[in-house]
Amino acid sequence: MINGTAESTDVPTQKYHLPKRIILVRHGESQGNKDDAAYSVTPDYKIPLTAQGIEQAKQAGSRILDVVSGHGSSENWKVYFYVSPYARTRSTLREIGRAFPKNRMLGVREECRVREQDFGNFQVAERMKVIKETRERFGRFFYRFPEGESAADVYDRVSRKNFNYPNTLSLILQ
Repeated sequence: MINGTAESTDVPTQKYHLPKRIILVRHGESQGNKDDAAYSVTPDYKIPLTAQGIEQAKQAGSRILDVVSGHGSSENWKVYFYVSPYARTRSTLREIGRAFPKNRMLGVREECRVREQDFGNFQVAERMKVIKETRERFGRFFYRFPEGESAADVYDRVSRKNFNYPNTLSLILQ
């Protein structure tokens, strides 16, 4: 990286600008965080935020705004949001976004590559316990969950994403 630009290793002459800052935000408390059994009856992407999760997202919006605006002293800043397609992340973004003036938001993009690791369909507690024990023996990074993905799969999917809005904050909700 030279002077805020990076050269692609795939195309030697191609350059792209990097954002000024990237902030990763995990969603607020979800129903699945409160009760693992939610995953056995509801698809992962449909798991909603709890009331506490909504409040956490509102607080996160205020804190993030304070940081990116230089505690109100910075005049030239913009933000671009990337959000996974999960209901809980979209709800978190909705609450965070309310803290930001519209003229500071360049856009929002739903980006499935920044979603959480897929642990498989309808995660039944007894089965997941055995699977997680197997993962510990096999190796946490490379173990691929049945009907799901490994941490290595997640790394590969996320590392292929370019966040190329120069002089902006890219806020990624996962």
